[in-house]
Amino acid sequence: MTEAWPDLEDLALLVGVAEAGSIGRAAELRGMTQPSVSRRMAALERRLGVALLVRTPRGTTLTAGGRTVVEWADRLLGAADDFRASVRGLRAGRTAAVRAAVSMTIAECYASAWLARLYEREPDLFVSLEVHNSADVGAIVAAGDADIGFVESPTVRSDLRKRRVGIDRLAVAVAPGHRWSGTDASVRPGDLADGGVLVREQGSGTRDTLEAALAAVGEDLRPGLVLGSNTALASSAATGIGPVVLSERALAADLESGRLIEVRVDGMDLTRPLTAVWRDGEALTPGAEALLSAVAG
Repeated sequence: MTEAWPDLEDLALLVGVAEAGSIGRAAELRGMTQPSVSRRMAALERRLGVALLVRTPRGTTLTAGGRTVVEWADRLLGAADDFRASVRGLRAGRTAAVRAAVSMTIAECYASAWLARLYEREPDLFVSLEVHNSADVGAIVAAGDADIGFVESPTVRSDLRKRRVGIDRLAVAVAPGHRWSGTDASVRPGDLADGGVLVREQGSGTRDTLEAALAAVGEDLRPGLVLGSNTALASSAATGIGPVVLSERALAADLESGRLIEVRVDGMDLTRPLTAVWRDGEALTPGAEALLSAVAG
């Protein structure tokens, strides 16, 4: 018997609960009732056969299985968004004029604004967007499977041309009550290296940037938890299990709400470039050139 697929809306709701930190807040943000969200999360747990959420006095947290499911759900929902965009292009009688690959952080924090600028200038241009970590974006572009890529890693493959299009900064954040969460909290690089940090996977621009910044001051990263989802990492950090390092844009909502508190790291540069990449020795397609122009402002 074929196992039923989980509903995409339920997976999106799970990610929303992880981002909001509580079922009640997620329900409020989506215009739903709390009991309705609770019922759908319980049904999703039964369908998957995995406990996803735990209620605590501070809100709703992900189980270990829940963190993994959110990581996978992020990827599946991104692919679903790509599918819907492609179908819309077909309905409009268009095929993909630009094949772009972007890192996860860029997809979550920058791509929407970039595409809005592009479509103001080129309303008939259609972009097919793939989301991967920075290392995979570079490999996809180098193989000719995307016309242009956008990454936030500190270095770029030697077989790619590049152009800086912006700057991003990593932030270190902890839950209220964590030992680093005092007023005007700051730590040393060695504290961060040994602090059981929650980080992205190898090949992520975020991970590469953090490791390079620590190496520059003679430290090696010893992570406490590795996940491929920004949402799952932030939600895990909010439980108090350890500090998280992500783009300050990816953490903005959690920092603003007080769910997480930013911690200053003395003596480390956590900025990194946002970089457009394309195959060396090849000119950009007209569509990719238009996208790059819109991104660069």
